[in-house]
Amino acid sequence: MLQQNTTNNTLMKSIGIFYGSTTGKTEKIVQRIKEQFTNTQIDIYNVIHVSESDLEKYDNIILGTSTWGKAELQEDFKNFLPILKNANLKGKKIAIFGVGDSSKYPVSFADSIGIIFEVLEGKGVIFVGEFSIKGYEFESSLSIFNDSFIGLPIDEDSDCELNKARISMWTDMLKVNLN
Repeated sequence: MLQQNTTNNTLMKSIGIFYGSTTGKTEKIVQRIKEQFTNTQIDIYNVIHVSESDLEKYDNIILGTSTWGKAELQEDFKNFLPILKNANLKGKKIAIFGVGDSSKYPVSFADSIGIIFEVLEGKGVIFVGEFSIKGYEFESSLSIFNDSFIGLPIDEDSDCELNKARISMWTDMLKVNLN
């Protein structure tokens, strides 16, 4: 199904957002992302209930989860990885966001983005949504490639006042690249 994107007056294909959330923070971010895409069909899936065919029906996919400790994915998303690995996603546009805590885990901030990237790298997907590291305070992250984050890191614990603007900037980029 194609929907009109009023931002640039081009047709935007529907988007599937697939997320894992334990505390509800990631789920709240998903809702904030969806709100940015007015006049675009957005379907949201908790990864607990997802099959390969759910992923494969979208040309535009947003994946999101949190990082637990050092380089650990949220449990439901970790269990979803085999489905993600086996799905035929060749040619699909993929954007990734990750929720982390830069003050409590500065050496593994938003590692989930990099973990998901590594799972999909080499599968013929088109990654979109690279985000600047400027304005973030952390020591290291698996989510950095060529001096940028591979996706959007969200810090609901230490940087929550900056998230609204970051989500808006990121989704504006996605509106251009997910079509």
